[in-house]
Amino acid sequence: MANLNEASVFIDCPTENNDHIIVVAEAMPDQNDVLYHNSVIKQNAYERFEPAVFEVFKTKKSVYHHRGMSQEGKVIEQNVTPIIHNNRVIAALIMEKDISNQLLEENKMKALTEATYTLSQIVSHPSEKQLFFSDMIDESLFDIDQDLIIRYFNLTAEKLVKDIVGIDCKMGLSFVELFPNIEEMLTDGQVITIKERKLQGHYFQVKCIRLFDDLGNVSGHIIMLHDITDLKEKEKELVSKSVALREVHHRVKNNLQTVASLLRLQMRRGIPDESKHYFEESLNRILSIASVYEVILDGAYADQVDIGKLIVKIGNMLVSTGNAQHLHIHYDIQETFYLSSNIAVSVALIANELITNCVTHAFNEQEEGHIDVVFEKNNKTGKILLMVQDDGKEEQGDYKQSFGLNIINTITENDLEGKFTIGRNHLGTLGKVVFDEWGSH
Repeated sequence: MANLNEASVFIDCPTENNDHIIVVAEAMPDQNDVLYHNSVIKQNAYERFEPAVFEVFKTKKSVYHHRGMSQEGKVIEQNVTPIIHNNRVIAALIMEKDISNQLLEENKMKALTEATYTLSQIVSHPSEKQLFFSDMIDESLFDIDQDLIIRYFNLTAEKLVKDIVGIDCKMGLSFVELFPNIEEMLTDGQVITIKERKLQGHYFQVKCIRLFDDLGNVSGHIIMLHDITDLKEKEKELVSKSVALREVHHRVKNNLQTVASLLRLQMRRGIPDESKHYFEESLNRILSIASVYEVILDGAYADQVDIGKLIVKIGNMLVSTGNAQHLHIHYDIQETFYLSSNIAVSVALIANELITNCVTHAFNEQEEGHIDVVFEKNNKTGKILLMVQDDGKEEQGDYKQSFGLNIINTITENDLEGKFTIGRNHLGTLGKVVFDEWGSH
């Protein structure tokens, strides 16, 4: 019965004490939003909270659509019918539905009706002050009746009709004859409709508000048109610039990959063993920068880089191409957030040098090694942390003499206005870069 009626069902019985009754049975519908979260069996119900139920016990007659308050504070609708035996009410069968949302919608509709009626009165019967107000707004405002005939318009609307249609606006004109592509907004049955429309080469945001009289019948519409042509043109410019910027990124990526291909070709043709290491380092730096543009082109933004995705891409590349099958790299990326491409290039180079330093120097003759990469942002201070920790046993010597670490230090100080530190701890070597979100760009 509960599922059939989508209602909570109870059976209440009288007690020896006439001031209350007791709940002896209950059934809840199979739905997530139940009326009662806890069982009410064996709980007492009092007349001040359940007047409809007590009325059934007194009159032996059913009560329908009675509104009340549940024991958990929700507005409910009750239908109560007596269970009679030997001409005596021995129990009451109660069905309850939560109508809190329905009541809220009724109150909203009542408020909307009052508001639209007031608005209709303002534009239909304006005083001098109200007329002055309606003529001061930027929107073109029309008040039309149920037959879609204009009964009021403000000065902005008068100018609009003159500019768009080429005639003088007058009361009594058919609104849909002036603006035929707005007609469907007036007949869609919605109380409020907001859409964009193109009129004679101009773009407008059109708002249609249905008006009601005291009896709830439709009495007309308020229509407001706001010229958004300039906004649309700016949107087109931004789209064009975004397309152009993505094309630039695409060409930069291709050029960097071409340079990387030339380096690989040179390495295959043969280079001195003492130079091979420097070629590989240069190649990885170029590919790290190219990764920035690959991530941009894979994303939805024209010049913003998913920085976590970028670091993972660079780290996996370095471990997979460095003959480091015994190494395991783990990433702790706090959240997905984006940085501009110029800052991302700096971060890419730093990540490349820190991870390369681990792969190259930390794990000599170790059977297995681990690299942990942490990237996180402190939302309170705006500081960003990039940290690379290895568990290598190899002492890396004088950190300051490394060319790669000098690159990190230079980029951190000059491009990011941040701080770079590196040193040994109980696990191995820890490199850390901290900088502000916007760097020095």
